[in-house]
Amino acid sequence: MFGYHKGRIDARQELIAALTTFFTMSYILIVNPSILGTSGMDEGSIFTATALAAGISCILMGYFSDRPFALASGMGLNAYFAYSVIGGMGFSYTAALAAVFFAGLLMLIVSMAKINLTNAAPESFKHALIGGLGLFLVFIGMQNAHFVTPNTSTIVTLGNLADPKTLISVIGFFITSYLLAKNRNGALFIGMLVATVVAMALGLTPLPDGIVQLPPSIQPSLFKIDFGAILNPQLFSVVWTFFIIGFFDVLGVITALGNNPRFWSKSDEKVANQNAITVNSVGTMIGSMLGVSTIVIFLESASGIKAGGKTGLTAIFVGLMFLLSLFFFPLIMAIPIEAAAPAIIIVGLLMVSGISNIN
Repeated sequence: MFGYHKGRIDARQELIAALTTFFTMSYILIVNPSILGTSGMDEGSIFTATALAAGISCILMGYFSDRPFALASGMGLNAYFAYSVIGGMGFSYTAALAAVFFAGLLMLIVSMAKINLTNAAPESFKHALIGGLGLFLVFIGMQNAHFVTPNTSTIVTLGNLADPKTLISVIGFFITSYLLAKNRNGALFIGMLVATVVAMALGLTPLPDGIVQLPPSIQPSLFKIDFGAILNPQLFSVVWTFFIIGFFDVLGVITALGNNPRFWSKSDEKVANQNAITVNSVGTMIGSMLGVSTIVIFLESASGIKAGGKTGLTAIFVGLMFLLSLFFFPLIMAIPIEAAAPAIIIVGLLMVSGISNIN
């Protein structure tokens, strides 16, 4: 534990960094249940599974890789899970969870065998994968915000922008965009919070039933994996999609977060990053058994690193915060989807920005 980092560890600084990272990525606790819930899964159970999977994965990341990287169910991949694999292809969510598990297992095998796939695919292909998922995510967010609605003639059409619920999304979008432009930590979370307060003040969404309570039962999603579904050849492409996108996403994020030679030697950095990929794959397998889609390292970890996070202690603190959030279910689930939609759109737009790197 903390065997790769050089120098003294400042626990207070790591805690501040963890708080920064957690509030920057805590939107996943609201968004993930709303997205996976469309597949027929129980939202309360998904909330519990999301918090547990993120908490366990972050603690494992901190302990085994000593990296200040936080993990949770990946945006884009959760939408692919719910809207394409289940909604479009017609697979059950138990079969979809099996695909996630085997994708995580494949990533673990590749990681443990130290197979270098970094150069196995063209750079443009890697950026196109993330960019395409980003476009998909933007479209889902625009639907949730009611910016677009179904139309039998044109498939989609412009929504009613005068609808009060749509205006909540508009307010949230501009507030979040402004905060991001000012490089404020937790911009996505703050934007959702302000939009929710406005919605409650206008009577567009009910007040929460309480603040603290025992978390919802995870039983509806726990171990609901249909391992036999892997025998269906049509599921192979789903496993491959989860694997390829998840693997290159993790590699890209680790590269994007960068490394500081003042705190890491080159050899230690290589080992720690290898361990980070291994932990990510294990986290994905654990997440599938709990009932959520692919676990990934969040790029939002950069906010905590910027705030002074240097070691795995930051990730462990973030994991503990996710576990603590289990007891705030009524408060978190009171946030309406219209308030969460701007976060979905903006995360999608940030993913789409990678297309500028396509040759």
